[in-house]
Amino acid sequence: MTAGPAVAHDADADPTEIDAIVVIGTRTSRDTTLSSDRATEVMSQSSRSLEQDILQAAGAYRLSDALELVSGSSQQNNRGGFADNFAIRGFLSTADGGGEYYVDGFIANRGSAPARDPATIERIEILKGPAGAVFGDIDPAGRVNMVTRTPRFAPRSSATLTLGSFGTQRVELDTTGPLSDTLAGRLVVAVEDSDGYRDHVGLDRRVYSPSITWRPTDAVRLTYVGQHIHYDSPFDRGVAAVGGDPLALPPSRFLGEPGNGDTRARDTRHQITGDIALSGGWSLIGGVAYRTGSLRGFSADQSRLQPDGRTLWRQRRERGYEVEDLSARVELRGEVQAFGTHRPSLGLKAYALDYLELLNRRNPTAANPYAIDIFNPVYGVSEALPLLPSINQRETRQVVTLYAQDLWEVTDRLTLVGGVRFDTYEQELLKNLTGAVSVAEDEPVKFRLGARYALTDAVSVHANWGESFQLNSGSGATGAAFAPEEGKGWEVGLSGRWEGLDVGVTAFDIEKSNVLTTDPADANFLAPVGSLRSRGVEIDASLRLGRQWQAVANFIWNEARNNDASFATPLALNVPDQSGTIFAVYRSGGPGREWSLSGGVGYVGERSGATDTSGLLLPDYWKTKAALEIALTSHLTFRAEADNLLDEHYAQSSYNSNWIYPGAPRTLRASLRAEF
Repeated sequence: MTAGPAVAHDADADPTEIDAIVVIGTRTSRDTTLSSDRATEVMSQSSRSLEQDILQAAGAYRLSDALELVSGSSQQNNRGGFADNFAIRGFLSTADGGGEYYVDGFIANRGSAPARDPATIERIEILKGPAGAVFGDIDPAGRVNMVTRTPRFAPRSSATLTLGSFGTQRVELDTTGPLSDTLAGRLVVAVEDSDGYRDHVGLDRRVYSPSITWRPTDAVRLTYVGQHIHYDSPFDRGVAAVGGDPLALPPSRFLGEPGNGDTRARDTRHQITGDIALSGGWSLIGGVAYRTGSLRGFSADQSRLQPDGRTLWRQRRERGYEVEDLSARVELRGEVQAFGTHRPSLGLKAYALDYLELLNRRNPTAANPYAIDIFNPVYGVSEALPLLPSINQRETRQVVTLYAQDLWEVTDRLTLVGGVRFDTYEQELLKNLTGAVSVAEDEPVKFRLGARYALTDAVSVHANWGESFQLNSGSGATGAAFAPEEGKGWEVGLSGRWEGLDVGVTAFDIEKSNVLTTDPADANFLAPVGSLRSRGVEIDASLRLGRQWQAVANFIWNEARNNDASFATPLALNVPDQSGTIFAVYRSGGPGREWSLSGGVGYVGERSGATDTSGLLLPDYWKTKAALEIALTSHLTFRAEADNLLDEHYAQSSYNSNWIYPGAPRTLRASLRAEF
């Protein structure tokens, strides 16, 4: 099998651990303790790794920007602007809390976490299908793993200043290099202030990430990464549909109250990972991650639009979420020769979660509607009555996981994989307002199987099947704790890799139960869908012609439907039946005179905007982007870019008919990047 396009080898990388997953961009380094496992990279031919150069070329300022480059993702409700929320192949974790994602192999947003900042990200791995297993987790839809920028022993520093539309000002600093023969350090800092494209909805974001790597010998490596995120912005539920039209209001229209001030998100993370090369081709990898976070503030959230079509009643809320999450893992990997080559791995994972949800609110009434005119908003006039306790609950989890899998290279062409995962957990939900306690305990066992056969040196077929199990947080309108989500699914695919060209076609069919989404009877709560099935076909392609041309293209047909009669629509929230993207980069010039021109267009089809009887549909849209980058000197680069170049008015995502988040209008940015 030839290597995927646009792959560059790092001198320190293990050649047996790279080039299996499709790499989009130029890979400069790979730490196996932070990345996907070997079985995933070999078996999941539909997975992609987005490297730093393609992320920069595409202007990926949010995770959603990056996910546009790969088929199978769809934007979900962003929790008032505070969450990276997405679905993979029609499935997400929760409609409000956000899809769970990994950072360096650890789930990084259990409970509550603010949107990630691109300054700390080296690459993003979109691991799809039942083989999308990161350190033992098996999910038939897939996972996202963001790999952090870590220290290098080669000195390098950069500073970037960005100015943009809506008063955006941003500074990034990144410096790395050796501290001694065995120590290297890195510091990444990002500071951003913006007025935002939504009236009265600015952003104050600060990110600090120090890291140290210790390599006493070639066989031992330990890396510490710290990260603190400071994210302040008004909590913003977007706009309301008028007469079934989600685009009736301008994208700038704010329906909250500026006087409620900013909601403040904080997230602090400490992580230590390491690997030890043992004798006989065996190695031990593992790590520990400890994270604390909070989300606090007041908001005026849309409740219901009155029959006159312009008077909107609102609900005042106060949030006080806190999370403490401790995770650890250790995995033994090896190689055994017996009827071919076996690459077994045995792992132990565990985590302890403490998550407090505190929500006070006051519902509107005819006597006290806390109302606003959506066409002519006047702020600071309407006042809500004093807040009342609504949700005050603490969830704790203790989970231990044992897993084993074997990647068996039967011949040069045939590879098989099998895995088993055993979980034992205790989940307790304490209702502080009533004293009620619910406890769930179980020991589920789940399996995965896969096969890959190389028809030629360039063309291969693959098939994967897997089961999944995932705990759900919180409780519904009745106060009952949610049961775990469970699922099973398969994928089959055909992929071809030639010099500079990679093409993959994958068909999938997945079914899950207890997937959380907006409660159709009460939009203030979540509710489980009895059964949700998603099936479809994906096409992904990437091209690189020499150093000049690079392009990626993708398309998905995805039918995601539920069979729960309590839901007014079978459509999965925010999941289009069709979507796709084309993005290309042209580079030219010699050292110190390089320049590049990039651009792309994305299409998102019509999709459901509500689970209730409104029948709300979000219309399809096209979104374009373009950028020009010029090296002014060997150390200084200028970049100008435009997102939503044609100023399309579109709905990015929705939670219900009254919480629709509009996409950003045309956004211009200019930056200067100095590198040394």
